[in-house]
This record gives sequence, C-alpha cells and structure tokens, in this order.
Amino acid sequence: MSRGQVERLVRFYLDDRLADSNEPPGVREAVIQQVVDRVDNIKQRSGEQIDQLCSPSSQRIPDAYFNDEEEIENAIQLAAAGIRAARARAGFLTAYARTMEASYAFSLAPSAKWALLEESSRVPRPSTRHHFLARSLTPIPWQDNEAEWPPPVAVELERTRTFAGQDAGPVRVVERPFGGWVQLGMFERQATLGRSYPKQPIRQLLISTGLEVSAEPLRIDSMPLGTNPPNIWMFPYEHLLPGIHQAEAAEILDDFEGPLTTMADYRHQRSAPHRGRGAGLHPFVLVPRLELVAFLGLRPESPTMRHCLVDGKGPAIVGRNWRGFLVHDGSYSPLTPAVHGADLIVRPDIYERLNGAFDHEGIQSGIRVQHFEGEDSDTEYD
Repeated sequence: MSRGQVERLVRFYLDDRLADSNEPPGVREAVIQQVVDRVDNIKQRSGEQIDQLCSPSSQRIPDAYFNDEEEIENAIQLAAAGIRAARARAGFLTAYARTMEASYAFSLAPSAKWALLEESSRVPRPSTRHHFLARSLTPIPWQDNEAEWPPPVAVELERTRTFAGQDAGPVRVVERPFGGWVQLGMFERQATLGRSYPKQPIRQLLISTGLEVSAEPLRIDSMPLGTNPPNIWMFPYEHLLPGIHQAEAAEILDDFEGPLTTMADYRHQRSAPHRGRGAGLHPFVLVPRLELVAFLGLRPESPTMRHCLVDGKGPAIVGRNWRGFLVHDGSYSPLTPAVHGADLIVRPDIYERLNGAFDHEGIQSGIRVQHFEGEDSDTEYD
C-alpha cells in the first residue's frame, strides 16, 4: 500500500469531516504519516479479515468494520488531540482555545447518528401494501422455483404506473400500534446473489408505491418517490427552511407537483456512514417532503430516537424499515438479507389534512414495479 493509496483511504473516510472543519492545518498530513508508518500491518490484517468473510472469487466487500478504517479513525483522533499546537505552529492563535477545540471535536468526531436512527426504526417485515402486490409478500420465490422468474407480480404490473377508481384508495396499515394509519409511500427490494453452481445471475425485484400530485398522466419510466436529505427526521423544519410558516407552506403546496414521499439521500450529511463499510446505513429510508411537514406543523420526536414526527396529539408521521430472509451465493460468503424495504405512514387525521390540501383530481396513486438480472459486473446488489 503506497502513500497514494493511503491518501485515497483518507479521502474516502475523512474528507467530509475535514471539509466540515475547514481543513484544520496539519491534520490530514498527520493522519497520512501515521497510517503510512503502519501500512504493512494494516494491509495484512485487512486482508485476513476479508479472507474470513468472503470467498476468494467474491467481488463484494463484506459489510464489516475493517482494520484500515479503524487505523484511520485512530489516526485522526490522535492528530486532532494536538490541534491547538498544530494551529499555533501554522500561525493561527486564538484567545478562545477551548471553544475552538470544542468546535473541532464536533466536526471531527465520528457519528453513527443516522445509522442508529435507522436501526431504531426497524420493524418486522409488515404485510401492509396495495392489494395488487399481495403476491409480493412471498419473498424471492425464484430462489426455489426457476419458473417464478420473472415474478408474476412484476409481469402483471410492469406497464402499470397508476391505480384508478376504487384501486386508488388509501392503503391502510394493519400492524399494531398503527392500525388504521395510511401508507403514504413504500419501497421494497427483493434480491438474490449470483451463483456459480447452479449457475444463476443476480436478480432484483423493485417495488415502489406512493401518492403523487400531478395534473398530467405520469411517465411510465418515472418513480412514485422523489429524493431528499434525511434532515427532517432530526431538525425542526424552521431550521431547514428559515422563515417559512404554515400559511406560506400551504401556498407552496397549491402549486406543488410530484411525489409526496422521498428517498433519503445522505450525500453531504455530516459523518454519514459509508454504505457497505462499518456501521453502515440501511439501503432505503423514506422521508416526507419538507413542505408537507411545514404545512402540518410537525417536529421531530424529542429526544430523537427513531424516524418519527409529532404534533400535540403524539406521533403523526412514522418511517419504518425492514430487512430479512437471509441468502448466500452458494460459496463461503456471509448470509445476506434478500429483502430490504421501507415505508412512510401517517395518522388518519393527518392524511385527511393532506388530502384536503390538494386538488383531488390531481392526487394519483402511483406504482412502479421493475425486475432486473445480470452478472456482478453489470447489476448492482448493494
């Protein structure tokens, strides 16, 4: 492992934290120097860890906390411990040393807050979904019966983008303690790994549903879900949209078009874990649109322990996620969940308020069902 490789590892693991702290003088170089000096030991230990967790032919990185990440984390904490002296050597003096150190500690400290919130929101796989998707409750049927690929539900709904008539009614939650709530959106992926014997490619079934606002027919290749940062689960909407109030949010919704549910995008979030490495994130998390939260006057649960927004009556919008049904690739790799999913559910009276905020003719019950198969090189599993 050369210095160039160490620099790439530091960028991979630490760039967001170093940028958030305005690249404190000397810290990046100190981390690189410490890790370069231990490069042979790191390479050996990381290789041994990978060998124990996957087969030699596997191209997937096991979801584990490896020695390279551990060593880089130790190195930045050691470097940060001497940050006052490093700044002084660089000519940066301050009369408020403790305040400065506290600021750097916040920016440079590791954080698993997003992963912890997601794990606290994990539930057993719910059966709540549109009745047209009832057969999808049987996970990965093709694993035991080749004739089940592609799954009948995917074939039947492949060209369906919206439900109409009575089929467009709200999907009611059946699981306690949220019985009678309305499912605002759902996403689920069912996937199996590629196998060499018997020969089988990677296969994925993707299901997404959600309420959308649109005066025009929805494009067949679009999704009933948007994308948004996850911040609304942790911060009041006033901090994310300064100056906004409920009346202004209502005006925004008058002209709004698009999905009411979004997929969480963790890019540029401070200390968000890297997917597939260490204490990682769940693949899919759903988030309500910020304008909806402002219109409803909701706030994160306090203390923030899960994906939950509340009002004076208690929980109002809840995000759930699930995973399960372990599979393997027929080799020596660890078992991997075949099913990952998430949904967004709202209290019945909250749903009625949302329903009243839009033109009823513009609200559509969207769906998108897709299936894919391919080799490791052209079909992404994680």
